[in-house]
Order: sequence, then C-alpha cells, then structure tokens
Amino acid sequence: MLKRKLQNQAKTKENKTLKNDSADESRTSSLFAKPFWQKFYEIELELNEKLSKMTKKPPAIQYIYNPVEYAKEVHCEYLRKYLNGCKKVLFVGMNPGANGMGQTGVPFGNITTVRDIMQLSGLVEQPHETHPKRPVNGLQHTTEEPSGKRLWPLLEKLADGSLDTFFKQCFVHNFCPLMYFDKHGKNITPSELKGDYKQEILHVCLETLESLIQLVNCEIVVAVGDYVFQCLKKSENCQTKRIMKLPHPSPRAVGNQNWPEKADKWFHKEQLLPYIRGEL
Repeated sequence: MLKRKLQNQAKTKENKTLKNDSADESRTSSLFAKPFWQKFYEIELELNEKLSKMTKKPPAIQYIYNPVEYAKEVHCEYLRKYLNGCKKVLFVGMNPGANGMGQTGVPFGNITTVRDIMQLSGLVEQPHETHPKRPVNGLQHTTEEPSGKRLWPLLEKLADGSLDTFFKQCFVHNFCPLMYFDKHGKNITPSELKGDYKQEILHVCLETLESLIQLVNCEIVVAVGDYVFQCLKKSENCQTKRIMKLPHPSPRAVGNQNWPEKADKWFHKEQLLPYIRGEL
C-alpha cells in the first residue's frame, strides 16, 4: 500500500515537471518568435535574391535601383510600425516611384507623408549605380511623389484623419521592388519591359506576392492600377480573394484629372470605408 502511494506521488511529481517544462518551452518559444513584420521582410529578401540573379536584362535598361535594399532602415521601420499582424485589405502598387519609395523605402512614400505624418526615420544609402539625373537623397529629398501626394492624404481623410487607423486593417505594398532607368535617366515601368525578361519579372514577383498574401491572410486585394490587376488575374492562388482595381493616382495616367474626388467615390461605392476606418 505504501509502495503504491509512493509510486503515485512520484508519478504526480513527474507530470508536474513535464507540465512545467512544457510551459517553459512555450514561453521560450514565444520569447524568441519572429515578429510578423520580419516574416514579411524575409519573403521580400527572398525575392531580392531571385531578382539579383536575373542578369539578362533588356539593353534599354542601364540602371536598376532597389530601395528595399538601400533604404532598408526606413522600409523596415514602415513594416515594424504598421505590419504587426494579419490585415483584411492589401493595397498593391506596381513598383517604386523615383521621388517616393525610391527615396524613402515606403510604397507611394512621398517625403511629407513618410517623414512628417508617419514619422519614420532611418539611414538611406545609395544604389549600386546611380544615374546623375536620378539622385537618391533619402528623407532630405525635396521633390514630392505625385502619386503618393494624392493617395496617402486621401486614405488619411477616409480613415477619419489617422493613418494609424487605416493601418489597423489595411496595408500598402508594391508588386515589384525595382526601378528601371535607361541611359538618359528615363523611367521604365514593369509594364513597359520587353520580352522574356518582362515575363520572368512578372512570374517571380507574382509568386512572391502570393506568398505575402497568404501570410497577411487578407480578404481583399486592391490593385492600384491596371498592371497589377492584370497580373493578379493570372494567379490561381488569388482567385479566392476579392480582387479590386483602384485607378492609379499618377497624374500621367489617362483620364486621371480630379483623381482624389473620383477615388473618394470609388471607395464609397466599393464599401471599403469600414475596413479603412478599422471598424470590422
């Protein structure tokens, strides 16, 4: 009888020890778990690695900038501040603008929004090769990105005056992280690329976007402009999502006069305000 009692006590003590060990392991695992934003960033780095191995670029392309690399400090601050978990809506632009993300590392990131409204900071280094007509001045840049100057203030207004509110359920990303320039410094967008290189860029960027969409677990993907919208339509993995097309805010786009007013009506019509205001 005494022997059985001692055995039961030993077994109870062993179970308690196992439970404590399990709890300790859980706490340790939680303590050293990667932040959500870092998982997102690592997928971006995987894309950068793939893009760096693509050497057969068209002859017209003389300079390639990647702000996810040289503006990584501000870019990671953007991710760290606004990407702390899954989002319901993912906005996807085509690629960086020379006066926006090309300077700040933030999609559509005009200087005033990034520096003064988002209050992001960090060192911005230089591309591997810089065209004299396309300098990178980082947060000291003085020219505003027209698309960002239109997009971010509208999103802020629709979110009742707070981008922090907007980012509760929404996030903004770019399909391709690269900027392309010819020998004269003329911008070449991914939609203007030619031949096999264009298709290869589309393939690797779409593959990465699918991974990011899976990670973010969004319900809605808003393509900013027709290029991204057409790319998303090629993805079988994205067909379970609600895919929408917001006209691109660039003043260069055809029929884009009064874009803020037209886009405001579009957001209301598509019933996106509850997401933008973090109400769902």
